[in-house]
Amino acid sequence: MSNEWPGGKRHAMTQDEHERWNSSHWPGTRQLCSKCGDSTGRCEEDSLSRSDGEPLCETCWSLVEHSPHE
Repeated sequence: MSNEWPGGKRHAMTQDEHERWNSSHWPGTRQLCSKCGDSTGRCEEDSLSRSDGEPLCETCWSLVEHSPHE
């Protein structure tokens, strides 16, 4: 999922505009995986995270948790 600015141009938005933009482009959770960038499908209360606290999706979490390199 890519995040594009409205009209393709980065610009300041009011809080209302930002909320409408987020709700139409990031429905549900807005938490993104710090490894792959996909939605985690979770919120802060039930997130899966690396030892440094960064959120991970289930796929990346299972890979990191079983990897001796992370």
